[in-house]
Amino acid sequence: MCRECCEYDQIECVCPGKKEVVGYTIPCCRNEENECDSCLIHPGCTIFENCKTCRNGSWGGTLDDFYVKGIYCAECRAGWYGGDCMRCGQVLRASKGQILLESYPLNAHCEWTIHAKPGFIIQLRFVMLSLEFDYMCQYDYVEVRDGDSSSSQIIKRFCGNERPAPIRSTDSSLHILFHSDGSKNFDGFHAIFEEITACSSSPCFHDGTCLLDKTGSYKCACLAGYTGQRCENLLEESNCSDPGGPVNGYKKVTGGPGLINGRYAKVGTVVSFFCNNSYVLSGTEKRTCQQNGEWSGKQPICIKACREPKISDLVRRRVLPMQVQSRETPLHQLYSASFSKQKLQGAPTKKPALPFGDLPPGFQHLHTQLQYECISPFYRRLGSSRRTCLRTGKWSGRAPSCVPICGKTENVTAPKSPGLRWPWQAAIYRRASGVHGGSLHKDRWFLVCSGALVNERTVVVAAHCVTDLGKITVIKTADLKVVLGKFYRDDDRDEKTIQNLRISAVILHPNYDPILLDMDIAILKLLDKARVSTRVQPICLAAPR
Repeated sequence: MCRECCEYDQIECVCPGKKEVVGYTIPCCRNEENECDSCLIHPGCTIFENCKTCRNGSWGGTLDDFYVKGIYCAECRAGWYGGDCMRCGQVLRASKGQILLESYPLNAHCEWTIHAKPGFIIQLRFVMLSLEFDYMCQYDYVEVRDGDSSSSQIIKRFCGNERPAPIRSTDSSLHILFHSDGSKNFDGFHAIFEEITACSSSPCFHDGTCLLDKTGSYKCACLAGYTGQRCENLLEESNCSDPGGPVNGYKKVTGGPGLINGRYAKVGTVVSFFCNNSYVLSGTEKRTCQQNGEWSGKQPICIKACREPKISDLVRRRVLPMQVQSRETPLHQLYSASFSKQKLQGAPTKKPALPFGDLPPGFQHLHTQLQYECISPFYRRLGSSRRTCLRTGKWSGRAPSCVPICGKTENVTAPKSPGLRWPWQAAIYRRASGVHGGSLHKDRWFLVCSGALVNERTVVVAAHCVTDLGKITVIKTADLKVVLGKFYRDDDRDEKTIQNLRISAVILHPNYDPILLDMDIAILKLLDKARVSTRVQPICLAAPR
């Protein structure tokens, strides 16, 4: 236990290894023999290891400063501060500066945090390093972390007297920790720092390109053959093994160095895959040999499939759910069903297996069924209503098509409007004499006669309606037009459903007589396709004998 203090006794203290008196201290307690402890065994003397000059009664200081306030030192060694010169470390916010720790006592602990402006990083270089050496750096050491706290990711721990290479942060802060144990002390360390842009020091190796992002951090774009955060690693090229061709198909080298002895491929070799007739490629069409010895993409397969047949816009197509075909006879199916019911009763049922692999657009798997119908009740279907993809890669049945239903549609309710009585009737208009060009306004056209719609592209009309009077000279197609769906002669009573169609050609009967009007018939080829509806339908023609 401590006894009465002998605060007015003085003990001289000197710096380690020197005889010069640098100050005085006092023992805190008397020992058991009622004597003051010597300076050598009292820890109070160690405070003067960091002092250059001291404050005490004989050096101009006041007794209160020395004894009460603890202001022992007038000047501290570099890196230390406080009345006892035992404090160290600070937060530094500057574009450049230094950290100098001149000598150090036992059991010291110092921390510095360096902050740079946003968008910059910090480069730290050690000018001098003199610490106790240990292979594990576990006694006296300087520890640098990439961040602003002691929990940030550690960059490295240093000790001894070998200066390390410059250290760079990945962001705008660095944390530095100094620690000494209770045995030896050396000269300390001296480090300088500066803020730089991440790319200013060319951090990328092997001619890599340094790229800054919005936060000021950098990334290295490496040349071919190099990898790593700073392009520091040489990527050894590995040959790719022969990928082989797909079953029912083959492969072909279409780029790069090619195969070695037909077994291996050099990096950059491009292989394309093809399928035999009636097979379709499913998967990656081209694969490239990569630096890691692997092929890009996945190995494709060849699948038996049918190309979808082309259909017109008037045909609607629907893909039916696929059903797996069975070769069993009805008797065999009966026995199989009875046996399966006894053996697998209660077991969960499984859906039939479907072909593997996805097909590109425009193809269907084997056994796929397509069902066809016309888009409108005013058309009738020709050809097969259902077609199946066969094992030959062909479709069963005949290609479907839809043609207009001639005459009145039987399954339509009897029309109440008189405009529905003659849906095949076509009105033929001619442009008024002396009018040239311009849009098709009704006051520039006059009705010359009527004709009959034969199909969506053809109208039959009297030849004298489309020729000059008494001549076989055909009127220009630009001066003629066909109007469908019209019932009233008065244009003001026209409905919105009428169709104004242009004419592409006029074909006269070769024996047409403009005087006697023999063979008075002509065919108008329509430039615009007629839209079949309740008001527009082709006329029925007699079947050829």
